[in-house]
Amino acid sequence: MKHLLWGAVPLAMLALSGCQSKPEGQAVATVDGQAITTQGLDAELTDAPSDVDHVAYRKTILPQIVDRTLLAQAAKKMGIDKSPEFGVQRDREEQRLLVELLAKKLANSVPLPTVEAVDRYIAAHPYEFAQRQKFYVDQIRFAKPASTEALLQLGQNKTLDALAAALTNNATPFTRDHVLIDSAFLDPAVAGQIAKQPSGDPILLPYNGLYTANAIIQRIPTPMTGNAARNLAGEILRRKAIADAMGQTLKKARQDATITYQAGYKPDSKTPADSKAIQDATSRTGGAATSGAAR
Repeated sequence: MKHLLWGAVPLAMLALSGCQSKPEGQAVATVDGQAITTQGLDAELTDAPSDVDHVAYRKTILPQIVDRTLLAQAAKKMGIDKSPEFGVQRDREEQRLLVELLAKKLANSVPLPTVEAVDRYIAAHPYEFAQRQKFYVDQIRFAKPASTEALLQLGQNKTLDALAAALTNNATPFTRDHVLIDSAFLDPAVAGQIAKQPSGDPILLPYNGLYTANAIIQRIPTPMTGNAARNLAGEILRRKAIADAMGQTLKKARQDATITYQAGYKPDSKTPADSKAIQDATSRTGGAATSGAAR
């Protein structure tokens, strides 16, 4: 559940581009003739804490916007906005902003999940809710072995100390540390496997191109039930529905577009669900307004 926050720098870049539509709203300040509007000021509230006093926050943030505008104007006077580097980054951030706003627009047409759908999700993901646990584990990380046979051989070790000795004998680099694992962020099958693992017995799991061996030191039950569980499940289903809508939009765009690649640059074929652009946009779309369930 990672969240990418990008607001101040991209907005400054767009302001410098000179080809964007002017922001609307009443001017609350001007900097050498460049207006800072109420709409621009309100846009800064997306980075504010949820419980902040909006009136007080506007007064606090306005001097910072003035400073940012002054620095942006200074950069423009130096010709930085004409540099190739600026052009590339401006286009990149403009695309990110457009995709995020597309996700928000599509979210308006996505209905809230039903109570039945929320209940089914909670029942199908017990380790995210009623049976959620945090595992304090002794963990070894090492590179993926060259063969399945070598991996199976390492899996025969009954303790982490024995595994560490085997890796040392094989001249395989590894790291060892104590880490906290939350079952809510694991694949349901993996969460169930770890939950049933006897304490102290290592379990091998793939992780970001590496392998980890984990021996549970302590189990910390952290169940989530009631309205908290329903709200979270509703938000998860809502985000999935938005991602599905984005995926359909991307699928149609791919079908309608003519895309060509230079030799050596053609990527592997991927489905819309694999798109990082969709994952990033939907992670920033939603929140309290999209949580819960329809009744």
